[in-house]
This record gives sequence, C-alpha cells and structure tokens, in this order.
Amino acid sequence: MRLPILVLQLLVAAVSVFNVIRFRLDNLLIERGAELDRLALVGLAGAAISTAAVLVLCWRATALTPLRAGLALVLIGVTALSGVAPGMIESRVRAAEHATREAEHQQREDAFARELAQWTADIDKRAAVAQPLEPEQAWSFVDCIASAGYRDEGANPPSAQALELLRRALAAGLIDVNTAVPGHRLKDPVPRPLFLQFYTERVAPVRNVLARQDWEIMRLLAAGGADLALSDAAPLVADLAKTAVAGPSRFVSLK
Repeated sequence: MRLPILVLQLLVAAVSVFNVIRFRLDNLLIERGAELDRLALVGLAGAAISTAAVLVLCWRATALTPLRAGLALVLIGVTALSGVAPGMIESRVRAAEHATREAEHQQREDAFARELAQWTADIDKRAAVAQPLEPEQAWSFVDCIASAGYRDEGANPPSAQALELLRRALAAGLIDVNTAVPGHRLKDPVPRPLFLQFYTERVAPVRNVLARQDWEIMRLLAAGGADLALSDAAPLVADLAKTAVAGPSRFVSLK
C-alpha cells in the first residue's frame, strides 16, 4: 500500500507542477503579473507541502494503517487541487471583472440613451417654436451626436438615429454652424465658427484614421450653411473634395 501511494503522490505532484507552470506561461502578457506570480507560488507551495506530508506519513512505514492511508489520499487530493487552483481562481477573477465591465458598459449605454432621448425631445420642442440652440448648446448637441459613433449595432443603431436628429435640427434652422464657439482643448481655446471648431478638434488631427460618425457630422455641418469662403476653411474645403475610404471598424481615411 505504501509504494502505490508514494508513486501516485509523485505523479500527481508532477502533474500539478506542470499545470502551475503552464498556467503562468499562458498568462505572461496579463498586466497583473505580481498577483499571478503569487497564485503560482501558492500552488507550487501547496503541492510541495502536501507531497512532503505524504512522504513523512510513508517514511519507514512497512504498512499503512487505514487512518494514515486515508490521510495520504486526502493529501494527494490537495496536491492535485494545488495544480488547478491558480487557474480556477484566475477564471473567477476574470469572470468578476467581465461582469463589472458589462455592468459599467450597460450603465453608459443607458445614460447615452437617456441623453439622446432628452436631445430628441428638446429638438422637437424647439423645432415647433423655431427656437435655435445657443452656441454652447449647439456644441454640446453636436458632441452628443459624435459620441454615438461607437453605438452602431442593430437595424436602427443609435449612431444612425443621432445623425438623423442632427439633420432634423439643421433643416429646422436650430443650429447656426457659423456661430463662434470657444475651443475645448486647453492648448487651443481660440473661438471659431462651430463648423470650423469641429473640424479643428475632431477631423483635422486624425484625417487619416477618422471616425466615420465625425466625418458624416462634418459633411452635414458644411452643407448646413457653413461659410466655406473663409480663409481658415481652405483645408476643410480640400478635405471635402477627397474621397472617404472605408477603413477598419468604424473609421475612414480621406484620399
């Protein structure tokens, strides 16, 4: 009885050590390296301690009592568990992090849906009484439309709904695209016409990898009565003459 238990313990210990090493190698690129190192060390320590305990139980024993044999089998189980415990713990941590991210993502989506609904109600109300948006309100509205660019799933995604709302606002004359708005970047607070401010902040710096939503907004603003004869609008006029080439995911480049 003693020899089979010793052989089984050594085999299980070898498998456990292999599992721990594989676990650590499979997760080399994860940022939480120190935490994973601790998990691996705990797993190795558990395997080593339980193996040592089995060796002590079997040391110089010609025959194992039922109690010792049962304890040895329990320790073998601990050894096996030590090899898989780091992976199990990491899986639970990842599942918890994923659930947290999903909950935060849903909260952001719900918040945006409420914001878009509020803007829709406001635009409808203003269109009914021909009450234009104030300059900063217009900028906030356009910024909301731009933030919908990443929400493009479904038959009628929020990105498309937002662009349609912008078209309605422009058609109703609720946005003066030539009204001056201050810059929203700390290094560039210079006031510009709204359409040029949007171009300067959201289009010009990234024209080679440009969000499709931002380019659609830019085209709508330019077509909404923008004074393209301004000297500062020359780069925009040149970009409008280019072709938007579909890029990866939600991006385009101007060629």
